[in-house]
Amino acid sequence: MKDDIFVSVAVVISPPLSDHESKLHGIQQYLDSSYTDYEIVIVGQGGTTTFSRKDESVLQSVPCLRYIQLTARVEEDVAWAAALENAIGDFVVMFDPEADPVHVIQDTVVKCKSGFDVVVGVAMQPGTKAYRIFRSVSKRILSLVDYSLPRDATHLRCLSRRAVNSVTRTGRFYHQLSMRIQKTGFPQAAYNYRLMPDFHRVSSHSLFAGVRSLLRLMVFNSLRPLRWMSGLGLLGSLCAFIFSLYSLLIHLVKSRVIEGWTTTILFMSTLFMIQFIMMAFFGEYIGRLLDEHSERADYSVVFEKNSSLMVNSSRINVFKDSMGSGKNYVQTGRDR
Repeated sequence: MKDDIFVSVAVVISPPLSDHESKLHGIQQYLDSSYTDYEIVIVGQGGTTTFSRKDESVLQSVPCLRYIQLTARVEEDVAWAAALENAIGDFVVMFDPEADPVHVIQDTVVKCKSGFDVVVGVAMQPGTKAYRIFRSVSKRILSLVDYSLPRDATHLRCLSRRAVNSVTRTGRFYHQLSMRIQKTGFPQAAYNYRLMPDFHRVSSHSLFAGVRSLLRLMVFNSLRPLRWMSGLGLLGSLCAFIFSLYSLLIHLVKSRVIEGWTTTILFMSTLFMIQFIMMAFFGEYIGRLLDEHSERADYSVVFEKNSSLMVNSSRINVFKDSMGSGKNYVQTGRDR
């Protein structure tokens, strides 16, 4: 029996749309067998402003597709946020067709309905050894800025409507979407699953990508790193003051001072290192302030296209009962 809720599946792809036709067919067929109402919201990253005949044929053959083409390639978080902002379902599943099996859609929705407004996917992911070591270290660092996700968390998320509204109505989209979802304050749960056997994309799980993600998470979502840098600057100043007293004392005791040249150079190098680390963080925060005061939109859309069939033609939008047939503990949809 189909569940009488509205489920939106959010997907971010690289054009053209026709390259993903088989995956979209599989998602649509699974949704059609599980839910009475559904949609697939597809956000195409920038790089093209054309829509070929092959792409049009996908819209003709796969029902309930909404394709949104962005004008330029944006940060991955911004693309996912664009999909969330345009989804209208009672539950929204952030789904990666290259990595996630289709059965996780229903599994995460069921878990979400049981009382968890946010369900986070967890799976062993391919990655370099250096990345895994760095990730274990960065997890402890991020806990200091109140960021806590299960180990090996993926892009897979299932959000209730009120969680989606909370995410899209507050903050800027590039401020690490995963952290904003985690900080909604609604009940959350982990969902363990296995990635597709043929999934081998490792570009997003390199050491360089991990360092970049760590800096963005810390700088754009907490003021604590700024306070840490301020404390580091005070510590460096204190060390410089103590060293100056030491130099004065040596000058009073000895008439000629030649020793200590190496120590002085090393100490100056340490102070310069601290100074440049502080400047790096200050530069990040200055960039944050500039972005906060800019009037530009996080993303813009070239065009939006829909499937020729967007609703179930055998169903009308009038219910016999005011309550749904299944229990919904996250107060979404008709079962408020």
